[in-house]
Amino acid sequence: MPKPTPVEDLIIPPQDQKICGTICVCQMTAVLSCVAIVYLTVAIYMPYTRAIASGIDPTPIMCTTTRAVNKDNCDWGSCGEWCLSKTSGACIQIYVNVRKNGTSLLLAECGSAANKTCYGIDQENAKKYHCIRDECRNLTGTFNCTEGKCINITDAFECAFRDTDPPLKCSGRRGKITCIDVHGLFSCSRGTCRKIKTPYNCDRRCVDIPTRHKNVIVLSGDRVFLARCSKLAQEDGGNVVWNDSGEEVLMLSCHAVHNGTSGVVAVDCINAALLPRTDISDLTNFTYLQYLYTVKAVPNRIIAPSEVELTMANDSVPLLCEGPGSSLRDD
Repeated sequence: MPKPTPVEDLIIPPQDQKICGTICVCQMTAVLSCVAIVYLTVAIYMPYTRAIASGIDPTPIMCTTTRAVNKDNCDWGSCGEWCLSKTSGACIQIYVNVRKNGTSLLLAECGSAANKTCYGIDQENAKKYHCIRDECRNLTGTFNCTEGKCINITDAFECAFRDTDPPLKCSGRRGKITCIDVHGLFSCSRGTCRKIKTPYNCDRRCVDIPTRHKNVIVLSGDRVFLARCSKLAQEDGGNVVWNDSGEEVLMLSCHAVHNGTSGVVAVDCINAALLPRTDISDLTNFTYLQYLYTVKAVPNRIIAPSEVELTMANDSVPLLCEGPGSSLRDD
């Protein structure tokens, strides 16, 4: 065996492993800290200071999506991926109506309450039939198709129309090729589909809404709340805004309805209207109820303001979701 070299003759003296390890950890911590500071400055601090400088109103407002536009080239976009994303190339632009909150009302001394949910179509989770995969060969009913992907809306909507395009045969050997790009509203029978031409009218299927002995009807999205109440009062202040006269039905559009400690609370109510009791039968459907509400009923701004009064911007406000989070409600 070779004779070991004396320590004093080594070119690089032996190092203390503990000291080297400590220096390595300190250097790694310094590098990670610098990276974290840069990242948090761009991702957290700068969006935060911009939001504070813009002047935030602590009172929330209501945003309702009116349309979403897909663009190939855009200078701004809605809801990008995370805070550091920059708008470039294709994007989606979402426009909303912005209005102040409506009135929160307390429905007092109510009885015979009923709830009816009129289910719509969940576009995200609904089953999609891909014609390119030959899944459209047996379609029967009314379908809403987008670029060869069809969703069955038969159970949710009843569509009335006059004219259609020539039939497309989505079954057979060339069926998936024939229907690869179908787009629009189609009436299908065993894989033979006809595109419905405008004008057409699709009404939501929601029947047997129990209106007998009800004098308050609240429309809340897909839900209809009905009850017989003696009076309505403002939740804040308790001012009575309506008393039952026995001759009219009160109709409202509210964001939500829930049970409170003092009774039923209707939140963010707008477009109050009074309908003569004789104009409504014991049972009705959602379409006719909407017709009565918008055409027959007489608006009453004392009970709840109209949406026009509260509107701050109408279909002209782009929805921007820059920064780690968004405080917009119901966008």
